[in-house]
Amino acid sequence: MSAHTSKLENLIEVAQEASSEKRRELLEGVTDLFMDNGPGMNDQEQTIAAEILGRVVTEVEREVRARLSYRLADLENAPADLIRQLASDEIQVARPLLESSGALSEQDLVDIVNKQGKEHLLSISLRENVTAGVSDALVAKGDDDVVLSLVNNDSAEISRAAMESIVDRSENSEVLQEPLLGRNDLPPDLMHNMFWWVSAELKKHILTRADVDEAAVDKILAEAESGMIREAEEEEENLGRVEKAVRRRMRLGQLNQDALVQYLRRGQVPEFVASLGYLTDIDQKTARRIVFAPGHEAVAVACRAKGFDLSTFSTIVLLLDGAVDNGAGTEVQKQLRSPDEVAGLLELYKEIPIESAKRAMRFWSIRQKSLDDAAG
Repeated sequence: MSAHTSKLENLIEVAQEASSEKRRELLEGVTDLFMDNGPGMNDQEQTIAAEILGRVVTEVEREVRARLSYRLADLENAPADLIRQLASDEIQVARPLLESSGALSEQDLVDIVNKQGKEHLLSISLRENVTAGVSDALVAKGDDDVVLSLVNNDSAEISRAAMESIVDRSENSEVLQEPLLGRNDLPPDLMHNMFWWVSAELKKHILTRADVDEAAVDKILAEAESGMIREAEEEEENLGRVEKAVRRRMRLGQLNQDALVQYLRRGQVPEFVASLGYLTDIDQKTARRIVFAPGHEAVAVACRAKGFDLSTFSTIVLLLDGAVDNGAGTEVQKQLRSPDEVAGLLELYKEIPIESAKRAMRFWSIRQKSLDDAAG
């Protein structure tokens, strides 16, 4: 008879006594066996010990169960059934296991996410190296607090689908925006999608970040744009009067930054929008969005992509300032921008790398194409 078996027999005798004190003694004794001698126990001894723990753990106070979870959290050979049982217990009991136990499989964690409440999800989101499958479950069920905790976990693997969901959510949840843009695994197209709803400071971050793999991004863009040229040629037949007039002027070589300024001085906002689209090789919907987006950072990107000089951009901003999109794009209401706002916008213009501006324009055009395709 091994020493381990002898200890187990003594503990089984303790189990015959019904007092809570004896149950706690039993629980501590069996846990000690796992903690101190687990690797040296044979399969039969481990099975007996696990069964004792499984039966007794439901009969002891929460504080005792919590202490057991804490002791088992870092134990590699902890009984899997017992760990799953404790991990689905009250959060005070489950937390140590949810945050660090390696005995919980990906499926165990997904099941817990689907069955338990917010506090359990928050604890799981803090785990080191959260898998993509677990992240998917957390994003699908969790609220903004859970998703924020996951996004702040740099070691968490987040799938493309989950990242798209988080980006969509960030449009109405400002708290997600900065942490999301701080992740190195945020796909560049999703990062540029966020440009339209984040603050001016975060817009600047998107446009000026230096850790972009330009070759990889250009490959993504080229693949996405491969089917767009033919469609653009087919759509020419459906151009409106303004677009046709602007296209004709472009073919005559008369469309340039000076022409854009002239259109605005005459109050011809639709012509300005159409001209900006053709000059920057983007669709008219994206051009309108650029012109009427608050703050004019998007206009800065478009002008920078074409290499307009700073004075031209400044004039365009002053003429556009306060433009209101009324559906036809013809109404302009003047609203004075503060000197600090103007200075900040001009400073941003000087800081945006031309290649970054061109890349952003391509991403925006592709995004509009995907939206149009989704709309049927």
